[in-house]
Amino acid sequence: MLGILGRRFFVLLGILLLVAVLSAAFIGELAIIHGDAIVAAFIADFLRYSLALLLVLVVTTSVVEDYEFRQFERLLTMPLARWQYIAAQTIVIASLGGLLALPVIVLVAIFGDLSLGAYWALALWLELLLLGLLALLAGLSLEKVPLAVFFTLAVYLLAKLSGLITLMLAESVKLAEGSAASRALEFIFKAILYVIPDTTTFADSDVFFEARSALPLLAEQSLSVTIYALFLLAVCLVDFYRKEFNL
Repeated sequence: MLGILGRRFFVLLGILLLVAVLSAAFIGELAIIHGDAIVAAFIADFLRYSLALLLVLVVTTSVVEDYEFRQFERLLTMPLARWQYIAAQTIVIASLGGLLALPVIVLVAIFGDLSLGAYWALALWLELLLLGLLALLAGLSLEKVPLAVFFTLAVYLLAKLSGLITLMLAESVKLAEGSAASRALEFIFKAILYVIPDTTTFADSDVFFEARSALPLLAEQSLSVTIYALFLLAVCLVDFYRKEFNL
């Protein structure tokens, strides 16, 4: 954790927060109606994706550097089980996600209200935790930063757009009059959806425009994140134990 929290990390975080504030002020000038809700939603989504990218870069770089600098070989010479390394990385990801989510409370509360800020920070922390575990798996499996980042972001975007893609495939089947190719494509995508998170796993932007209770949303998201987090940790352990190191 201390190796991650350097000056460059905090400079990047400060730049992202500054860009969010300046962009929000510009968006607020353009908004005609529901200006506060639009600005708060913009800040929330901007920070969601920018902090997600920052987290993915940090986690994948840290894991891949452990390979490049042969840290794993040193660890395996100690009385340290591999599951303990995974557990330590999980704690680091959870702590890092919490650190990134903290400023979100303040910014969303300034342009929205405190309850929205608290909800979004908690929901974003859950989202970052899941994304960080996915980045951990990608780093362990692919051992290259560009490949790990591309894989993590691809799965993340696929999960975010799963509802839209499902709707498009359903309409394409109708337009193609149920052709075999369209049905096969729809079946393949539905099969993929069983191993990636669904839309309930992420923070809900509708809370900025609709009066919705945050507790049910957080409960549903927590359950979904827990299921997928356990799945990712299990896959990480399987992948980690199967590797052979030249000691």
